[in-house]
Amino acid sequence: MLVATGLTKSYGDVQALRGADLDVTSGQIVALLGKNGAGKTTMISIIAGLLKADSGTVMLDGFDAQRDLDRASKLIGIAPQLTGIYGVLTVRENLEFFANLAGVPRSQRVAEAVSVAERLGLTELLDRGAGKLSGGEQRRLHTGCALVHQPKLLMLDEPTVGADVATRAQLIDFVRESAEAGSAVIYTTHYLNEVEALDADIVIIDDGQVLARGTRDELVEQHRMQGVEFAMVEDLPPEVVERLGATTTDASTYRIADDIPVGELVGKLGPLSDQLLSVETIRPDLESVFLAVTGDRLTGAEEGST
Repeated sequence: MLVATGLTKSYGDVQALRGADLDVTSGQIVALLGKNGAGKTTMISIIAGLLKADSGTVMLDGFDAQRDLDRASKLIGIAPQLTGIYGVLTVRENLEFFANLAGVPRSQRVAEAVSVAERLGLTELLDRGAGKLSGGEQRRLHTGCALVHQPKLLMLDEPTVGADVATRAQLIDFVRESAEAGSAVIYTTHYLNEVEALDADIVIIDDGQVLARGTRDELVEQHRMQGVEFAMVEDLPPEVVERLGATTTDASTYRIADDIPVGELVGKLGPLSDQLLSVETIRPDLESVFLAVTGDRLTGAEEGST
């Protein structure tokens, strides 16, 4: 469905994308993972035709999407991170408006709006002004507006940011249903439990480059990592770091590849253990995969502008 190859994009001296590739087939969910400024939003914006790449190609359903933006727009549904609905319109009017923009025939708009509202738990709110919805309801409507024309390629950028538990569950179900109906889905998130709930294939991007891709199990097997990470009040002397067999990951933060007990670590630190702030065990999972691939953690990060 989508084959994006060699995408590059610079903002002045900042290289947001450095030859990044991405492909998604119909019915597949791809979780695009990357920390702040990794290039996720830039990539999605280029694929959607909202930005022009400096170089590279975007093939959509067999044609060059960058050369035929009108045709591509009919196949793409995108829900950016920032909510983009019209507060002065009702839920129904928002859905029908976006259906119209996507080229849905007038005779089908009403039915499509009702269908999407039902799937997202918005049926009873169809005639309520969008500006009077709760935050979670607005997130659901925002996603619904991207799906009302049944796109072949659906791109959701941090769709559950700020959403309540019920909204998260509904959106996850909705994404799964969309893939089962044949849509190719690109899903960006910092919540790794959502990636596992969606059983998504994973693409890790960092500094504008795709560094790893595969299923959860494949990536955990390829980038198996375990050990302990600990933080100190002050930097450890170099000879202590060497004696521990540790590596420095950040200011006064260190990592040991061996899965040693906390008590053993305290013993090895000796008197310096009084300066120990925290100790965290690293287990083979998606978080440790991301750490192994990028050298940084994903959990708790927030999306930036690139």
